[in-house]
Amino acid sequence: MGAYAATLRWHTKAPATARVTWGPAGMRPMLWVDSSRPSTAPTVRLSGLAASTRYVAQVDARSPSGDAASATISFETAPAPSAVSGSTRGRTVVVNGEPFFPLLTWQECPGQWTTDMADGIDLFAGNPCTGLASLLTAVQGRALAAGTADDTPGVSGAGLLGWFYADEADGRGLEASGLTPGGPGLRFLTLTSHFWSGAARLPAGRGMYPALISRSDVVGFDLYPLQALCRPDLLPGVFDAQLQLQRLAGTRPTFQWIEVREMGCPGRASAVSPGTIRVESWLAIAAGAHGLGFFPSDWGSTIGRTIRGIAARIRQLEPALLQPPIPVRIEFGTPSVRVSARELNGALYVIAVNAARSSTPVRLDVPGLDGRTLAIAGSTNVIHTHGEVLLATLPAMSAYVLVAPPR
Repeated sequence: MGAYAATLRWHTKAPATARVTWGPAGMRPMLWVDSSRPSTAPTVRLSGLAASTRYVAQVDARSPSGDAASATISFETAPAPSAVSGSTRGRTVVVNGEPFFPLLTWQECPGQWTTDMADGIDLFAGNPCTGLASLLTAVQGRALAAGTADDTPGVSGAGLLGWFYADEADGRGLEASGLTPGGPGLRFLTLTSHFWSGAARLPAGRGMYPALISRSDVVGFDLYPLQALCRPDLLPGVFDAQLQLQRLAGTRPTFQWIEVREMGCPGRASAVSPGTIRVESWLAIAAGAHGLGFFPSDWGSTIGRTIRGIAARIRQLEPALLQPPIPVRIEFGTPSVRVSARELNGALYVIAVNAARSSTPVRLDVPGLDGRTLAIAGSTNVIHTHGEVLLATLPAMSAYVLVAPPR
């Protein structure tokens, strides 16, 4: 049993195959894996888990002769590791060989760490108050950390995953040759949104981005349509810009910073709310982001509950969310709707987001749907489908994950 993976074993009197349905304790299980070769002592390996988290797996076994048996296995993953080796694989951050979906904050001081870990944060970037070494000691076993360009270079310690380059290097006018990590490990890069075709070009143009990105292992950006651009109509740009970043990033994992309070655009139209945070987060994930950051970090208890809910849903579905996006054709719907899908072990996961402030009917052409009924994550309701077609009405400012179990 590790922090991010587990192997399940069980025994049957006769050789049997099995389907394992699993997920975090207290949440509806929406992940499946099959043990398809008949055996009296089968094993399955579960990955994409969160550290120090209890999971429940339902094993349904059946022998070739038709005999059936079921059992429930409960287990808890290990704490966040002290010895950390970071790498990347298939646009995913990998920690000690296992996929990892980071939930980040930026340069927090000690008084925020415990609360934010309770909200689901598992990767802290920098410590402007008492130093990186202090952060590593405080979060050891509970979260990982990365240094920033404002931390003392060369600091090391348990749980250090890597280092961020200078924040928004493109906006600072830095060239690739000017990027220097503070130490070993994964190299993280945060860009402004000016690489995106929907944003104004910086004086140096967009030709600088391939070279900057080539110096990184993991690359993300901030868009902040509400509190930097003062443009609520650009909320769908969170999805669109994330797609463009992935084209630039190639096989590198990408992440996205999500605005969580007022910064520079007062007024009701540009207000940040729990609804806008959920919409931005799931727009980024739908586009293929394999990590989220929340900024600024002093978000308070109400927003903390929102982030905790987003983190819980990610943990419920993490192995599926880390799969490559499957494009979904929107046959009709408002311009503010964005949709994609994922497939894992025969199950289909559809992420549908409506960033408009009014409800909208949609007709979606979903590859692989095949008329299956979709369960709504976080709800007891279901959606019936017809062939590859999904008809639904998406409420204003809504984000749904719809799940079709394997047959």
